[in-house]
Amino acid sequence: MVTPLFVYIITGIIILLALVCIFVIRYENTHFKVTCYELKCPKLKKKVTMAVLADLHDYCYGEDNERLMQAIDEIKPDLVVSAGDMITASCFDGRDAKTFEFLTRISEKHTFVYGCGNHEDKRLRRDSKERNEPIKRLGILDNECRDFDEYGIRFYGLNLEYDYFRKVILRKTDAAHIKALVGEPSDDHLNILMGHNPDQLDAYSDWGADLVLAGHIHGGMIGTPWRKGLISPMFKLFPIYDRGIYKKGNTTMVLSAGLGNHTVHVRMFNPAELIKLELIPE
Repeated sequence: MVTPLFVYIITGIIILLALVCIFVIRYENTHFKVTCYELKCPKLKKKVTMAVLADLHDYCYGEDNERLMQAIDEIKPDLVVSAGDMITASCFDGRDAKTFEFLTRISEKHTFVYGCGNHEDKRLRRDSKERNEPIKRLGILDNECRDFDEYGIRFYGLNLEYDYFRKVILRKTDAAHIKALVGEPSDDHLNILMGHNPDQLDAYSDWGADLVLAGHIHGGMIGTPWRKGLISPMFKLFPIYDRGIYKKGNTTMVLSAGLGNHTVHVRMFNPAELIKLELIPE
């Protein structure tokens, strides 16, 4: 027989857990951490420090994103790099304008390299020239490359088609398709591929990327006790790649847990992050 006291206890526990979940979600949607990585890289001419952003999705940390700007400035980066999805493609309420203002301020203070995510791709392919002017003005790399000979680096801004970002079922690309989009990797540069979707790591490695900067998975949204993300934005349970450093052949991938979310604004035990990436000549 279930006593009233037992019912009260269970109800109290459920309410307490619900309040904890609400607090954690609210906290992690309004805070981020700085994650530091150091990598030794062949072909690199001299040390370079990067601040790597991904998946901001129009989030704002403080007035005019000042908290995020301050964290970037404290890294003292030689380059600020976006691995894509700074905006949310379906945003029509003006938040994207604030994001573009923030990215413009970054580009005025630091050397900014803007890689393309699937949300930037949607805007570039779907919207008017006037609406896309801020993206173009920031110099987004839409299947283009950019050299930094001082460091011996070449960035490739890979922009894979929509089919490679569909929900649930993953369509794999290959090295030949990447070559058709961005060309051959360089023999005398450190080839950094800004490939937003980390699930294509096999193809990135086959193509010849030395380093991949990726995002898209949002860290798996909800962290688990065994330190794996629960679900990706593509509705894939326990994604193989969620956050951190991964290796495939001669390719190293740095995968950001991202700074924001879209559609389902849930982040639990999975802090948003800004990455400080130091590359050192090997």
